[in-house]
Amino acid sequence: MKYGSRNYQFKGTKFRLVNQPGILFGIILIFFGAITCRLFWLQIVQGSYYRKLSDENRIRLISIPPIRGRILDRNKEVLVDNRLLYSLSIQPRLVSPDAWPKLRYRLSNLLTISQESLDSSYQKGLEEKSLRIVLLRDLTNENVLKLKEQEIYLEGVQINEELVRYYPFNSLAAHVFGYTQLITDKEYKLLSDKGYKLNDRIGRTGLEAAFESHLRGIWGGEMLEVDSMGVVQRSLGFKLPQSGSDLVLTLDLRLQLAAEKALEDKSAGAIIALDPRTGAIRAMASKPTFSLDFFVKSNPSQKEYDQLFLSSDLPLMSRALNAYDPGSTWKVVTGMAGMESGKFPPDIELDTAPCIQYGGHCFPEHNKKGFGPLGYEDAYRISSNTFFYQVGVGSGSAALYKAAKNLGFDQFTGVELKSEENKG
Repeated sequence: MKYGSRNYQFKGTKFRLVNQPGILFGIILIFFGAITCRLFWLQIVQGSYYRKLSDENRIRLISIPPIRGRILDRNKEVLVDNRLLYSLSIQPRLVSPDAWPKLRYRLSNLLTISQESLDSSYQKGLEEKSLRIVLLRDLTNENVLKLKEQEIYLEGVQINEELVRYYPFNSLAAHVFGYTQLITDKEYKLLSDKGYKLNDRIGRTGLEAAFESHLRGIWGGEMLEVDSMGVVQRSLGFKLPQSGSDLVLTLDLRLQLAAEKALEDKSAGAIIALDPRTGAIRAMASKPTFSLDFFVKSNPSQKEYDQLFLSSDLPLMSRALNAYDPGSTWKVVTGMAGMESGKFPPDIELDTAPCIQYGGHCFPEHNKKGFGPLGYEDAYRISSNTFFYQVGVGSGSAALYKAAKNLGFDQFTGVELKSEENKG
C-alpha cells in the first residue's frame, strides 16, 4: 500500500474514493434535513396534538358532580332528595382481556361476590362498547374500605361517587316525579358539549326530564399538576360545582297522600285534584304504580324487572295523563251539550228511573231505584246516571263532540308533562 496516494488496496480489491468532502457534506445535509422535517412535523403540524398529550400526562382533572335540585311540595315539604352512592367500575382500555380473569378473581374474593356476576357485567359492557363498565353499584362502606386498602393490586379499578335520588315516600307520585338513569354512551356523545360527563345521570321521565336543565346543576372540579410517578405537585385551580335549583310544585303532600290512599284497594284508576280557583294541581295519583327506588338499586332482580317493564298492568303508564274512561266526570260535558244545544235548558226537570232502555241494554241508576224528577243542580249533586243518559242521547253526538272540544278535549292540558300526555 502506498501512502500519500488516493489508491488503497485491500486483499486484492481496489477502492477509489473521489471527492470525499462533497460526499460527507451531502450526508450531513440529508441527515440534518431529515431532522428539520421531523421537527417541523412534530412542533408545527402536530404541535397542538402533542401539546394536549403532554398536558394530559402532566395535568389531572378531578371532576366534582353537582347536587341535583330537590323536588318540594307547595309548602316546601321535601318529596325527592339526594343521597351518596359508591359504585365499582373499570375502563376496558385499562384492563386487557388477558388481565381480566386475574382481576375478576381478586374482586370476587375481596367482595364475596360470584365471578359469574362480575363477568356478566363485564361482558355486557364489552358488547355495548361502553367506555366505562360498572361492575357493582351501591357499595357498602365496608366494601369501599376493602377496595381502598387493596387498590395497588387492582389496576384499572375505580371507585366512583355519585349522588342518586332518595325518595322519602317511595312510590308517592311516581308518575309525576319520574326517574333518573345513568347517561348512555349515545346520549353522552350528543350532550358532552353541554357539560354532561360519562358517569352523569339524566332525567328520563316525568318532572325529572321536563325540568332537567333546572334541576341538574353544573359540574365543578380541581386541576392538579402531577409528576411522572403520578404524585400531586400542586393545585392549578379549583371550581366549585353549582347545585341544581329546587323545584317547588303545586302539589300538596297531604292531599297527595290522601289520593294515593284512596286508590290502595283499587286495581287501577287515577285521581287528579285541582284548585277550582286557579286550576293548580294539588294531587295527581295513578294506579297501578311503581317503586322509584327500583331505578337506584344496584342489582334489581329479573322478577322485579319483569314486573315493571313486562307486566300487562303497565305500571309505568300514568292513567292520569293518558286516555282513560272518565266515568261520571263526563257528566259535565253532557250537561253543557244539553244546555248549549237548547234541547235541555238550565231549568228543565227530568224523571229518573231504576234504569233506562237503549237498544238491547238497560242502563241503570246507581241506586237501582231512581230519584224521581230532578233538575241539573240535584242531578249533579247526586250524580244521577239516568238523568244524564237522557240529556246525552237527546242532545246527540254532534252536540257532545262540540262541548268536549270547547272544554279542551283533544288538546294538551298545558301541564309540563306534555311528552307523556295523551291529548284528549
